[in-house]
Amino acid sequence: MKIYNLLQNGKVIQSPSPGTLAGWKQGKIFGRLDCKSGMRMNKENRVFFLDLEDAIKEGYRPCKNCRPINENDFEKIRHLVSYKTLLDFYNRDAV
Repeated sequence: MKIYNLLQNGKVIQSPSPGTLAGWKQGKIFGRLDCKSGMRMNKENRVFFLDLEDAIKEGYRPCKNCRPINENDFEKIRHLVSYKTLLDFYNRDAV
């Protein structure tokens, strides 16, 4: 059975499931598991997140290609970011 390392609450946990989102460590970008951009990256540069909040808390921004969050998602994490709109959040510069 394959085991995935997920970032959850700032700690790495092991899980048989990859979580709901994947990220690119060097660019601090996260997206859906089926995102073509994410599938092209090397496995050593990939990180998995249990949920959206974990990706945001780690300082990752959403992928502009697969657009993994919508307005409802943004409202749920709005307290974690300084951006006023979802469009601003998508268009921010990489950290």
